[in-house]
Amino acid sequence: MRMILAVLAVLLLASCGVAQPPERTRFTQVELPPGTVPVRIAAAGDELVVAVSEDGGPGIVRHRDGRNTEVPLTPATGYGAEALWYSLAARPATSGPEILAVGGRRGGAHGNVRWSVWRTTGTGVAEQPQPFSTFGGLGAGDLVDAVLPDTGPLLVGTWQSHSAGTDPSVWTTDGTTWTRRSSTGTPLESTGAALNYPMAAASRGAEVVIAGWQVVKGVPRPVVWTLRDGTATPVPLPGNGRIGTAITVSCEKTCSVAGRVDGRLAVWQGGGDTWRRVPGVPEVPVGDRDRPPPPLGDTLVYSDRGTVRIATLSGGTRDAAGPTGVVTGVARVGDSIYVLAGPGNDSQDNNQTLWRAGTG
Repeated sequence: MRMILAVLAVLLLASCGVAQPPERTRFTQVELPPGTVPVRIAAAGDELVVAVSEDGGPGIVRHRDGRNTEVPLTPATGYGAEALWYSLAARPATSGPEILAVGGRRGGAHGNVRWSVWRTTGTGVAEQPQPFSTFGGLGAGDLVDAVLPDTGPLLVGTWQSHSAGTDPSVWTTDGTTWTRRSSTGTPLESTGAALNYPMAAASRGAEVVIAGWQVVKGVPRPVVWTLRDGTATPVPLPGNGRIGTAITVSCEKTCSVAGRVDGRLAVWQGGGDTWRRVPGVPEVPVGDRDRPPPPLGDTLVYSDRGTVRIATLSGGTRDAAGPTGVVTGVARVGDSIYVLAGPGNDSQDNNQTLWRAGTG
């Protein structure tokens, strides 16, 4: 009898033109090995790679079809053994995913981040110890992202500029040793007329897209640098309002950038020297410390005052039933969307949870 009354009530409300609650996308929390907390996620073909924190140190888990496989991790330094995860890149390979990750831990007299780089080996993932001057010392900046283009692994970060401020910088490897390319005399170089700031990077085939911003006459503008064959091409992003920044980037069939324009969420899509600002993006405030994830194709997962929502860029928004708080990572594996969310902007807060929803 109660069910009949409930159905009649819904029909009555609909006939009176009363709006019904929007349909919700239901997520299921992903169970990871006991004692592990997810920090970063990356898709690698038909599986998800999860960088985790466990027992005060770093770990990596492969998740596929509801099953977890812990990847053996071999640190080479004390800082590596206690590293927090700053970046994770993965892609499918013959004997399991190829993984490139960046860790870091503050230490030393000045409390600077002591960076560690991790790569796949025949038996797991191992830290690649480097001379201190590779990522530290005079002129050192930050490591921003790890990327795996077809041309070989790269690290993107910053280094003191020969001209002004800091330059976006790129490190390449011969397999074990990482070497920074000089940005002097290239489009990555900061000058007195334009200061460059990289925020994130992603790869598509042989191409690497670095998203960030450029300060010209005191005004920040969103920009991407397309790196191909060792040459960086800067492309100002259109429709950037009075003040704008590009913050995060992902690449599937096309590349997507999320950022901020005049304090609100902005999204751009494209590649090479052709980009467009996507219209109709939800009106969501984005602050200086926020890092909104970019869309996965047509799907945008975002946070709005603690509520997680999913928007289709072609139109339509749903609430997500399950994850709450701030979305810090999204990834697509087959017909599943994975969402990493927690109570704060910092993905290192060790209170994040991982969720999955089917889209097929």
